[in-house]
Amino acid sequence: MNNDRLLVRARAALDEWYVVAVVALLALALIGGWGTYAAVAGPAEETSRQPAETWSATGSFDHGAEVQQENEVYPVGTQLSDRAVYFTEITPELAGNFTYRYDADAGDVTADVELERVIRSADDEQEYWETNETITETSAEGLEPGEAATADFAVDVPATVNESERVEESLGGSPGSVETTVVATVRIEGTVDGERVERTERYDLGIAPDGSTYSVDEPSADRGTQDRPGAPASADSAGFVGPFGSLLLLFASVCGLGALVIARANGTLAPSEGELERLRAQYEREEFDDWISRGSLPDDVRERSQIEVSTLEDLVDVAIDCDRRVIEDESADEYYVVDGESLYVYEPKEFEKSESQGESPFEGEEFTVEPVTDGSESGDEE
Repeated sequence: MNNDRLLVRARAALDEWYVVAVVALLALALIGGWGTYAAVAGPAEETSRQPAETWSATGSFDHGAEVQQENEVYPVGTQLSDRAVYFTEITPELAGNFTYRYDADAGDVTADVELERVIRSADDEQEYWETNETITETSAEGLEPGEAATADFAVDVPATVNESERVEESLGGSPGSVETTVVATVRIEGTVDGERVERTERYDLGIAPDGSTYSVDEPSADRGTQDRPGAPASADSAGFVGPFGSLLLLFASVCGLGALVIARANGTLAPSEGELERLRAQYEREEFDDWISRGSLPDDVRERSQIEVSTLEDLVDVAIDCDRRVIEDESADEYYVVDGESLYVYEPKEFEKSESQGESPFEGEEFTVEPVTDGSESGDEE
């Protein structure tokens, strides 16, 4: 069913943006045609290189906290190191160091390291506010492969929590979640394996206060690689890939353009009103699925006084008011709510039946509704 929805949406979008789609396909066909011509007719040139060699850089954090208050477990002055969780009251200050080094055959670089404490509020979509405070800056000159550039840091976690609360209070509150991070920015300049190098790298250590404790990212080494160009290779080594790709693009765009034009001319590109209505009905059925169960009604219940409602939403409102469930009778393609001697009925439109009869995409409990009578009603019937 999801594939049917995507197909209907795609057809509706192509119908609405028909001219744009035609122009785009024509442009792709021209690009594919030109690429095919250039690949076949053009001279062989050095257009690619052999696989590049790499050198790597590593940045890592180590951290710990000293016990500063009396407690029944740790003596004052005890150093707790590289733990996932620390106690805020007895170890309020997180301290540690950042280490940077690189691996290569030869090199001579200058590494400038800056550590910052960053507090920000963000979610998956955007950042709402951020404050930065520089912890330390250091520089290591003449750094060779395997040698380390280090920088120390210390973060007062309770003070960080207070600062974030002051910021939120000054803003009147803010969306997103507050994050505290120690950010190491490393600027590298020099030569590695005879090649000039100038780059900037970033490494993060997350701190997450949680009332009486705070958690810290586990110590780890983040490793990155830097490509260096290898020896050039001629375009002939690519062989058949260049012209084949362009030819495939040309063929696909021409076929797509032809199919689009024919579908538009035959009137089958835009979804019919019946298809759109069926799609809306499916959405409505899914929306109220929590209130609907599949089942069947006994004949004596069907013979009760029926009240027809115009939409499924109205029938669900009746079920909510009566504290009943909506029964979907698949054999009759109708929906019911049984309330005492009253039977509320919703019957979907005919074109919905014709396209959905015999299959139900919804999973749910299935049962048979039995007539409900009380003692007085039994006496009357006798």
